[in-house]
Amino acid sequence: MIVWDFPLRLFHWSLFICVVGAIISAKIEVLWVHERFGLAVLGLVTFRIFWGFLGGHYARFSQFLRSPKAALNGLKMLFRPDPVAKSGHSALGGYAVLGLLGIPLLMAVTGTMSNDDVLFEGPLAHLVPNLTDKIADVHHFSERFLFLIIVLHIAAILIYKFKKKRNLTMVMVQGKSKTADATLEQDGGISAKHSFFGFILMVAFVAAAQSLTLLRPSLF
Repeated sequence: MIVWDFPLRLFHWSLFICVVGAIISAKIEVLWVHERFGLAVLGLVTFRIFWGFLGGHYARFSQFLRSPKAALNGLKMLFRPDPVAKSGHSALGGYAVLGLLGIPLLMAVTGTMSNDDVLFEGPLAHLVPNLTDKIADVHHFSERFLFLIIVLHIAAILIYKFKKKRNLTMVMVQGKSKTADATLEQDGGISAKHSFFGFILMVAFVAAAQSLTLLRPSLF
């Protein structure tokens, strides 16, 4: 059965590439590249928010956002084998998704209004001239939470692979689950037309985010 629709999988791996690219370009201080990766993250996460209402069954927020109590129960069961393998995000995984979206979104938004104390400013920094230094502090401090959520995400993948015997990475590549009970769960697949719509929507959001650089005041 299909768990993750194509636009969701494309988003996932695109976000991975852009976050890694943003981190590396920041560390080697190639800020114009860092900006482009950051804006791509902004567009991708914005797309994912919309796709949380428009995507396939397992892409929708309504499928995996549950009560904190359910997430706590999921935490207790994290290191135990699942009696029945279920598709989609668990209650605990749903909150992880919020972190994986919220922290990069915070960094992307603050990045557009930050500066490097030398020459480089985000494309929207001129709109908040009295706040750009503080926003830059938030941007840099948020990096700690980004690394934390990445480590937790990788740890969860390893726990599922070696403890629960479920290869989440391969499911996100192929979109299919071999372990889920297809007779009890809804298929998360969508039509080719729906997939094409999702792809175009993603491209549009990324292009819109990239166009924010046009709002930067001209130097001449």
